[in-house]
Amino acid sequence: MSTLGVLGARQWSKDVKAVYERAVASPGPDASLPAAQQPSAASLSAFEQELWQLCAQRAHTSSPLHPLCERIKRFLAEWFVFVARPEVPAHNNLAERSVRPLVIARKLSGGSRSPTGSDTRMDLLSLFGSWAAQGLNPFFQCLAQLSQQSSLLEA
Repeated sequence: MSTLGVLGARQWSKDVKAVYERAVASPGPDASLPAAQQPSAASLSAFEQELWQLCAQRAHTSSPLHPLCERIKRFLAEWFVFVARPEVPAHNNLAERSVRPLVIARKLSGGSRSPTGSDTRMDLLSLFGSWAAQGLNPFFQCLAQLSQQSSLLEA
């Protein structure tokens, strides 16, 4: 990438970050107003348009930013949901933290030796993670699942 390309990419990333920071700082929905009068829908659309303006000129080119801009285009409606829905966080830190133990375990163990083993491991970790997030005891949940499976087999 040329020096101009690197400088352009840096400026682009600063501009994208500025849009995100303005969206985070924007006021959320006003509970005293009816849904039709909420300013957040207009703000949401404005943030989406501003982000797309930063990407539009690079989306259909050979720019190194092309893949990012295409991804932004594909998921544009999801980027600023937190503006209109205060219960949705503006970041994905919780999701990142929830998969971190899995990633560390996979790296330490060297992973699975087969696609079936990987699928089984992911399914089990998903179940255990969901139960933990719901405050359920994994032992009793496994017992319930196994009991349910055995009763289906007997029928």
